[in-house]
Amino acid sequence: MDEGQLMKKMRCEGRGTRDKGREIATTSCPSRSIIRYLSMAALPLRLRVSAVVPFYMVLLFSLSWAGDTSQPVPIEKLRSDVQSLQGQAAQLDEENKGLRNMLRDMGDDELYLVVDTESNRLEMRQGKTIVLTAKVGTGSRQFVKEDRGRSWYFESPMGSLTVLGRERNPVWIRPDWSYVEENMPIPPRNDPDRFVPDVLGKFAILLGNGYKIHGTKWKNLLGTHFTHGCVSLGDDDLEIVYKSVKNGTKVYIY
Repeated sequence: MDEGQLMKKMRCEGRGTRDKGREIATTSCPSRSIIRYLSMAALPLRLRVSAVVPFYMVLLFSLSWAGDTSQPVPIEKLRSDVQSLQGQAAQLDEENKGLRNMLRDMGDDELYLVVDTESNRLEMRQGKTIVLTAKVGTGSRQFVKEDRGRSWYFESPMGSLTVLGRERNPVWIRPDWSYVEENMPIPPRNDPDRFVPDVLGKFAILLGNGYKIHGTKWKNLLGTHFTHGCVSLGDDDLEIVYKSVKNGTKVYIY
């Protein structure tokens, strides 16, 4: 897949939100899986956007009759839903333009990473050449809630990210949710129990907001959704990527 095709697939950018004690990662692209199902990635952007809305019109009519044929969804509701989808399509169009411009500005020999969270694959590219393909682990997409009201949703961040730093022999600092998951009391912030070595592998690549590309003990799970949002790699692939990237290297996750 070349850069042009990549930009057609990267239609949405993940956003982290905090709302009344909730810490949750969301995506602005609810139609992504349906668009993929229709295999419209090969179509020009405007054709894809124009095709989404009519498809949803048919889908909405179908759903309105699927449960109870005696009570279809009112036409006003369908029109409102279609207008909402048209607004989303316009937003996706703008996001696509921005991502296309970013790739257009990259040099032919510039190295960057692409992570597909659906197939759980990472590609390291040099211009249009794929230098490395590797299986990865990405966000589990599971939800954890604390008795006190806080909650977490584990999804890898979407969109255009940048390598902010690199670490050798990184130490995992256990966040609160790791104790909530195991029904354990949450210790003070500087408690020694929070600092756990030999969990993230020999290297880590920092992406910001606590997200990293790092190693894992659970190598049998590579190729699946099992992390808490970070991107996990096998040892050999991680070392290659770590030694290849630098601060400022672009990472595209979709």
